[in-house]
This record gives sequence, structure tokens and C-alpha cells, in this order.
Amino acid sequence: MPSGSDFVKRLDSVDFPAAPEVIVRLSRLLSEEWVTGEQLSEVMALDAGISARVLRLANSVYFRGQGVRSVEEAVLRVGVDGVRDVVFALSLLRAFKPLHFNYHTFWRHSLGVAQTVLVLQQRALNISTPIPEAYAAGLLHDIGMLVLDRTLGAGYGTILANAREQGRPLFEIERETFGTDHADVGGRLLEVWRMPTALTQAVAGHHAPLVADSPAAHLVHLADAICNQHAVHHGTAYKPATTLPEVWDELGLHEADLPGIVTEMYAGLAKADALLAAAS
Repeated sequence: MPSGSDFVKRLDSVDFPAAPEVIVRLSRLLSEEWVTGEQLSEVMALDAGISARVLRLANSVYFRGQGVRSVEEAVLRVGVDGVRDVVFALSLLRAFKPLHFNYHTFWRHSLGVAQTVLVLQQRALNISTPIPEAYAAGLLHDIGMLVLDRTLGAGYGTILANAREQGRPLFEIERETFGTDHADVGGRLLEVWRMPTALTQAVAGHHAPLVADSPAAHLVHLADAICNQHAVHHGTAYKPATTLPEVWDELGLHEADLPGIVTEMYAGLAKADALLAAAS
């Protein structure tokens, strides 16, 4: 495995995977004030399998669906923002699969964090206008792990095992080993993909939310911590003992509300499981 300084240098020449065209088009829609079902239909037309999976999901038990036969009907049932987020998730789940760690565990954690971000955003008193990139930020927060998995090969599996055995945060082991972490690498990938700035900042800063001047980073950090505390993790089984009170304050949330947030988090996991089933 390369030394820390060697690896950071290597990142400058890493052949980052290209973003699927569906993701590129959806990222543009994140910045649109109004998104229509017709725009979403045009994006889904780029991937022959996406429309079928969206319809399967709209007809699933989670959405209490029955008889949804068109994307337009799916939009009516799930909502425009909901369909956009579903298409984003299904595209990623199909395009990017870990090589040296568990696919289901990784994506269930990512989907769980994305759903919890939405729960926190709805409750946050200091976020007056919804952040359109919020769900995508939660979904993509650990995407740097996929880059490291491909760059380091089986050596990254060893890093994950070390984090699990030592009961420490993965990003700490990564920084000690090669001088950067999956949050930074994920931010670099999203810059290469030319994703919205708010999305890139949230991913890059989710392990240092007090440094990142980003409400989305605060949401992702807290959602990630809550999921990890309740065993919805990406495979290292790390369970943080506490959350940062400053992040709660920044968002205008109260730790006393945690039981209700956790209840909604578990409800969101039902959607995560439905998405995973639809993506298969």
C-alpha cells in the first residue's frame, strides 16, 4: 500500500469513474426551482431499466401502490421531488458496486442517511428553505469509499477491517494510513463530476461539520451519526457515543427530539429496503 504522501499525490492522477448521464442530468435538475414530471421522464429515458424500476417501486407495498402504469402516475403518487430522488438512488445503486466490501450494507447505510437527512431538514428550525441537494448529499456522503475501494484494491478491505476491529471511525484510520479520507476523496469525485457546489461541500465536509460552512454538511453529519448509533452502518460497526451539540444548535434542533427522529429514521429504512429491492 502506498504511503500517505504518495497516495495523496496519486489522487491527482486517479482515473475517477465517469458519472452516468442520468446522474449528470439529475444534478442539473437539483438547481431548478421547478421540476416537472416531463423533465424526469426525459432523464429516465436515458436508461431503459430505470422507468421499469420506478414503476415497480411506485407499485410496492412501501408506497401502498397498485395499478401505477406510467411515470406520470408515479409522479402523482410519489411526488416530483420523491421521484427525482428515487431515480438518483436507483441510478447510483445500479452503476456503482463495491469490490471489497458488502454492497447491501454500504448502500442501505447511504440510503438510510439520505432518508434521515430529509427527516432532520423537515424538523430543523434554522433551515427556512429546503435544500434541494439534501437527499443526494446523504446518498453520496460515502461515495469516496467506492473510489478508494477501486484505487487501493484489497488493501482497502484491510483498512475497513482495522476500523472494525479497533472500534474507531473509518475516516481516522484512513487519515493515519494515507493522509486523506473518503469524505475528501468523495468531494474530489463530485468536483470531477461537476456536481452542485452545495452537494460537493456537504460530502467533503460531513466529518468536519464545524469547519464546513454548510447546512447540508451539518445535516449529513448528524444523520450519519444517528444511523451509526443505531447500527445502520456501512460495515465497520462503529457506534459513536455522542453527537456534537454544536451541530444540533446550528440546525436549530434539540437532542430531546432524538427518539422521534429515530422512529422516523426506521420508517425511512423501509423505503431504503424497497429501493434496494427495486434496484436488484
